[in-house]
Amino acid sequence: MFTLLIVIIIIALLFDLVNGFHDAANSIATVVSTKVLTPFQAVVWAALFNVVAFWVFDMSVGNTVAKTVDNSAIDLYVILAGLIAAMIWNLLTWWLGIPSSSSHTLIGGFAGAAVAHAGFDVIASTEIIKVTMFIFLAPFIGGIIAFVIAMITVSRSFAKKMISILILSTITYFIMDYMVEYLDVKPVMMYIVMGMIILFILTYTWYQIVHGKRQTAMKESNMYKKLQLLSSAAFSLGHGGADSQKVMGIICAALMVFANSQRNEQGQITGDIPKMFQISEVFQIEFEDADGRKAKFKPEYTKNIDSLEIEKEDHILIYTKGDDIYDAKTHDAIFKGKQLNKEYMESAIFDDYVDKEGKLLSGHKLKDKVNSETMPGWIAFSCYLMIGLGTMMGGWKIVKTMGTKITKVTPLEGVCAETAGALTLFTVSNLGIPVSTTHTITGSIIGVGATKRLSAVRWGVTINLLWAWILTIPVSGLLAAGIYYITKLFH
Repeated sequence: MFTLLIVIIIIALLFDLVNGFHDAANSIATVVSTKVLTPFQAVVWAALFNVVAFWVFDMSVGNTVAKTVDNSAIDLYVILAGLIAAMIWNLLTWWLGIPSSSSHTLIGGFAGAAVAHAGFDVIASTEIIKVTMFIFLAPFIGGIIAFVIAMITVSRSFAKKMISILILSTITYFIMDYMVEYLDVKPVMMYIVMGMIILFILTYTWYQIVHGKRQTAMKESNMYKKLQLLSSAAFSLGHGGADSQKVMGIICAALMVFANSQRNEQGQITGDIPKMFQISEVFQIEFEDADGRKAKFKPEYTKNIDSLEIEKEDHILIYTKGDDIYDAKTHDAIFKGKQLNKEYMESAIFDDYVDKEGKLLSGHKLKDKVNSETMPGWIAFSCYLMIGLGTMMGGWKIVKTMGTKITKVTPLEGVCAETAGALTLFTVSNLGIPVSTTHTITGSIIGVGATKRLSAVRWGVTINLLWAWILTIPVSGLLAAGIYYITKLFH
């Protein structure tokens, strides 16, 4: 089984490599088609910011992918079949020049193999529904944001443009502040978004001061070409954070499945698992506070120093079996379903969140997740490195589709599309929704094209892309189920 685990990790990293050159077009299509950068310069630029995402994004999307199915009800062959199916679909659509979603093919493959193994009960239906909804919502959101940004950008009145930007910037600031405060988003994400906005304002102001009275189309185009470096970098950052996390989630799921296969009835691991392959989780109780705002309680180990003082130590590390949560250090059950173990009731840690019988209070729910502290560091580093290397390889057929076939893109429109795509990815990915970067940038390009006139968008190409998006999850799922049945012949 350990050999199979290593094989799965290698295939997962290869999938990340394929994902890199398959989805490279998402972040470089407009910057190449507008001739701001050469293809080689563009992929290097995109690869750099794909890797920088390592220090910016948390594991929100990775946890969603890892929890798509019940890890206690599947085996490593399920994950193997899902990965192989996802890679086949990715390579096929890349060869055909169709910008399909690597995210959805991975989730579809994972879910399809799991259903073949244990039936539909093993699927986290709410997660699948959420992912499916955003097949349509992601391009729609990206398109709307791009349309609004483009309409503001093309305004010839500097005063109106600045007032509109300041209003939208204020709204964006409060949204990002809420996400940092209540959704565990890293503060650096807010700094990046607000930094982008400030750079845009400074650039527009500089252009108005220097060229305001002598504006020409060429001078304006040159300004937007410079801004495209910023917008494409932001979208590449979003792409790296969103897409690398999905493979991280799959590898984490494989490590958890492998660890569970090595546990005895008491939950103790009987095999000798190298430390670099050991993984645990943390958990929290989510609820609404007295003001109706989302709040979280993250339980920690405690140690009594004396009768008056308690020293807080680390968060409680856990592993799960179905809906049950176990302490990774003691192997004691903490929660059986939504019922708290009596020993933990005596510790008074959870007194504010359970009733006298140990049941979770109404409106409270448990959520377990992997984070950077509980998973081996090599997972994140390897995934970001592979997606960066894959981006370096490029995906020129898809670049052509994204950059020229949907609608003709100018530097101004490229800036608007990439900025809208980046803002969409930053927001949705931090909500833990594995949205497709492909769908997002496509919707953004369509939104920009629609500002000229609806006929500027080549709807025939767009409808073909939509069919590919709709088919990705079910085709990947069926393919993975078939591959799983084949693997059963050999084990």
